[in-house]
Amino acid sequence: MIATARNAILVLFSSLAAYYAHQNGQMPFILTGKVKSGLPDFSVPPFETSYKSSNGSTIELGFVDMISELGSSIALVPIIAVLGNVAISKAFGGSGVDATKELIALSLSNILGSFFQSIPVTGSFSRSAVNHASGVRTPIGGIYTGILVLLALGVLTPYFRYIPRAALSAVIISAVIFMIEYEVVKPLWRCSRREVLTVTLTLVLSLVVG
Repeated sequence: MIATARNAILVLFSSLAAYYAHQNGQMPFILTGKVKSGLPDFSVPPFETSYKSSNGSTIELGFVDMISELGSSIALVPIIAVLGNVAISKAFGGSGVDATKELIALSLSNILGSFFQSIPVTGSFSRSAVNHASGVRTPIGGIYTGILVLLALGVLTPYFRYIPRAALSAVIISAVIFMIEYEVVKPLWRCSRREVLTVTLTLVLSLVVG
């Protein structure tokens, strides 16, 4: 049980250490900071927006203006989100994943989430890896996660500010690092050196390009 709960234990004890240091007037960690509590109100998604430009003036955009501002991203981003979501599902759910069902679930999540000011929803390799490393084996883990998120937003947000970012980074790194399949390079080199070049180029660009 301790091994399975190691991520939660790490966050809990590091937060207690940060809180104790803060009470003594010290700040040895970079903390998560203030998190807004409560849930957004139910409302129809807005079809216009406004933002402040670099010179301080307010720029208003209508629906057509927002679409033209997004450009090709309005098609590319959903495609990448769907491909990523299916890839994550197959990585953790095996080969029996139905891509059509994944697409329907993703679409409904985004449509319903838009009525609650949700950011775009998609799968997450890091979050899925942390769940997997914490012992989650079935989709019911999402129900527990949802309950904890609602509880956290309603009750625990004042305490979130004391969570060190280094602790969250450690949890993600320790979960994701085991997904790096370095042993595949050798058989891939024997099979297709062109594929090795593609993988290497993708890795380097992912690391050095902003």
